[in-house]
Order: sequence, then C-alpha cells, then structure tokens
Amino acid sequence: MTDIVIAQLVDRFMRRIHVELQARAPEFDPDRIGPSASMILMALADLEPIAANELARRVARDKSQMTRVLKSLAEKGLIERCACEGDARVSLVALTPDGRGYVTEVKKVLTEIIDGILAPLAPDERGGLTAILSKVSA
Repeated sequence: MTDIVIAQLVDRFMRRIHVELQARAPEFDPDRIGPSASMILMALADLEPIAANELARRVARDKSQMTRVLKSLAEKGLIERCACEGDARVSLVALTPDGRGYVTEVKKVLTEIIDGILAPLAPDERGGLTAILSKVSA
C-alpha cells in the first residue's frame, strides 16, 4: 500500500469521526464549542499545564487562531491560565473542573463513535489496530 493511500484512508477515517461527532454534538455540547475546540480540550487534557504556543504547535493551529479559541474556552469556564513559575512571560493553560467534565463527555461519545466505525473488525483486528496506532503515536 502506498503512503498516499494510507494518508487518504486516515483522512477519511478522521473526517468520519469529525462528521459523526458534529452530528452528536447536541448531546454533549450545549455551549456549541464545536469539534475543533473539543479536540483542543482533549489534547490539553493530555498535555496540561502547557504554554499556549506549545499547545498551538501540538494541535497544528496558528497563534491567532489558538488565541481566539482559548479566549472562548476561558469565557465558558473550561480552561484557566496560570503563570509559569520558571518564566513570568509565559502563561500556562490548564483545564478547569468543568473542562475536565466536558472532556470526559467528549471521550464517551468518541468511544461510541469509534466503536461503531470499527464494528466490522474482528476482536483480533481491533487489537492489531490498537497496537499499530500505539506504535505510531509513541
């Protein structure tokens, strides 16, 4: 299989997740945060506390886009900024308790979506996919 075919398959997989997450958003997203900001919150859950510019790099967003998203998330009470002890010029971003609750709900819905997408796979195929994704995500 060529690299371009893999890229296209991964893209289709991610778009399907995104579309299904958008369709189910009313279940978990009353503030209409949206899938993109939800993914930023999920990344933040893995990385917090983290400098905003580093978070932007990790989720492939430009600085101005990240600034707008973080401002909106802070206004909704899902994130907070705190000073970096090592460098007063840097502010770190972290989830609030409400932000953690939101991430928990998103993960629950994502689990259901991915379980549905992967339904055609046998248990050993799912195990193989998990092993492959773990290896390439390390």
